[in-house]
Amino acid sequence: MNAQVNPAALTTDNATAQEKIRAFLVSELAEWSINPDNVYINGVNAPEEGVVISSNSLTAEAANRVFEKDAPAYSTRTAGLFTVAYSYADEHRLDAPDLAKVGEVIGQLVRDLG
Repeated sequence: MNAQVNPAALTTDNATAQEKIRAFLVSELAEWSINPDNVYINGVNAPEEGVVISSNSLTAEAANRVFEKDAPAYSTRTAGLFTVAYSYADEHRLDAPDLAKVGEVIGQLVRDLG
């Protein structure tokens, strides 16, 4: 992981919380060249059924978590990272970073900005 950075310090004082969140996600996930607006955490009701019941971009998910002050605890059994919203198809699944890493980054945002 990169050196710890306070997300509040990444942008100017007049930047919105959403801009700070996005900038922090880009910084922390730079090693994977991820655009947090185009990568989604998609969840299913049950892996064997594969019915997608939730889908949020990383930016939207992080903003919601910060607003609710709710650090994530994702289950890799029923959620994953995808390049297409509302898809659970293997061809849209990202191999890296893993969901645990994304959860850590969003958790840090919740701690620092929530």
